[in-house]
Amino acid sequence: MEKSNFFGKTGFFLFKLLPPGWRAGLLKWIITVRYRSPSLVCPWNCASMKKILVILPEDPVEAFHQINNYLRIAPLFKNAKVSIFCTKNVGRFFRLVHPDAEFNEYEISSRFLFSREFTAWGKVFSKEEFDLCLLLERSPDISLLFLVGKTVAPIRAGYSGAGDFPFLNIHVTPSGKRQYLADQNSIMAQIFGASERAKMHWRVSKETVDEITLMMRESNVDEATRLIGIDAGLFYTAFGFEWTRQLCNMLKAGKNRTCCLFIDGEPDSGLSEFVSSMRLPVFSNLSPSRYAALVVRCACFISGRSVFFELTNLIGKPLIGVFEKAVCSTYCKQSVSTRGITYSLTPDESTIRNIADLVDSLEEKVNN
Repeated sequence: MEKSNFFGKTGFFLFKLLPPGWRAGLLKWIITVRYRSPSLVCPWNCASMKKILVILPEDPVEAFHQINNYLRIAPLFKNAKVSIFCTKNVGRFFRLVHPDAEFNEYEISSRFLFSREFTAWGKVFSKEEFDLCLLLERSPDISLLFLVGKTVAPIRAGYSGAGDFPFLNIHVTPSGKRQYLADQNSIMAQIFGASERAKMHWRVSKETVDEITLMMRESNVDEATRLIGIDAGLFYTAFGFEWTRQLCNMLKAGKNRTCCLFIDGEPDSGLSEFVSSMRLPVFSNLSPSRYAALVVRCACFISGRSVFFELTNLIGKPLIGVFEKAVCSTYCKQSVSTRGITYSLTPDESTIRNIADLVDSLEEKVNN
């Protein structure tokens, strides 16, 4: 195994020495000649396909914006076995979207061309005889493109700019008229003939709800209080200690209200020190289903570009997003229950006041 890993890294190093144009040309030649990657054959029959491979975005937020797109596409291939290839971080959420699919997961650190793990995946995929390979990553690494080509699937579809032939033989161009990312992505479903918009219904089991109720009691949270969720991990990392402290202090000053801090994963020493200083209930390093149950319990959630924003949006709870002005329309679709607050360079005290003003009014509008 060590020998295989050594040569994998050596091959990658030598490959990196080649000029960029030579690298792409070499890989295209390998896919075309050695694996005989076929050209597109039209028309195709979705119902006749037996095996499809879906490669999800590596960024969990980008993957969330593919959920409704994917849910519209999957039923078209009603007779096919669905295999999903994704990072472990994305897989933990997507397993709740399509539990019947076969999941093949990897760590981003292992994702480089000629790595031992990706060489093994390439061998597996080249023998699977996929009818379709669907690449939903907008800017894929060359190692992902190489896997797509090695599937030798008759249909290898992705977004424009994601990769040339022979890696991809269908290129879908998102509509420039659609600002919201999930709506842009949905053009892929339309290309394959999906007409109805599928909706994600995030189900939380009674057992998980009971677990969360117990956790709340252990954290001395009154079940009758309005719970305000704060994406502390995101805000602390993006905007710093002082801004996040001011936000928490202003929000927890409201009547009949308890603020709780959400952290995706295990907090580092700096974040741990911050949450300890706030003396608020903290929920970290939980499973997606437990996070979902907590979000259901919240009267309102404050976040930004993170998995918690997307999870809250799917569940349909009142949600306030803090985004840079240039990307707000891409990641936040304004509605009765979802509002975006923008800033130009960095959020300031006025941003905090705007958030605080929205917390009460947003819940009132949703309830009425």
